[in-house]
Amino acid sequence: MYSPFKIGLSLLIIASIWIVILFSGGEKISQSTDLEPKESTSLELNLNKNGVGYYLLTIPNYSKHIVFVQISDSNGNVIADKKIATKMSVNYFKFSHSGRYTMEITNISESSIKIQVDFGDTKAYEILIPLFISFSGAGFLIFSGYKKLSNQSTAQPDENTP
Repeated sequence: MYSPFKIGLSLLIIASIWIVILFSGGEKISQSTDLEPKESTSLELNLNKNGVGYYLLTIPNYSKHIVFVQISDSNGNVIADKKIATKMSVNYFKFSHSGRYTMEITNISESSIKIQVDFGDTKAYEILIPLFISFSGAGFLIFSGYKKLSNQSTAQPDENTP
């Protein structure tokens, strides 16, 4: 017979692997480039339906550099923009229809920088089932821990011993 602990641990492992597969199979694009001061670069990606997109921007040799990131939809509407002044930044944006989305990155610092960018779809709508499975697994683990603790008895010293 399987214990609640083993069931919970198995469910958590299955859900974790499922989420990793979903994230790795999503639409995404990566680019590494050097940007001179006031120079821009852009990435384009086709996103389907509606959902939540993300971008991960890394500046390996960060030294108070500032970049400006702008996300536009296929109609040219700006749906997200942000000044980034850290070594690594992960940001999310909502998209409401299928189409080509553009990410434009502008170096607004006074020196040239090297950047690494990942731009893609989180596929948040597909994570609901593995999320439910992981919560179920966590519930089994909590139940197992409670059951184990409730079976433990602690010795109490005799208070009225002369």
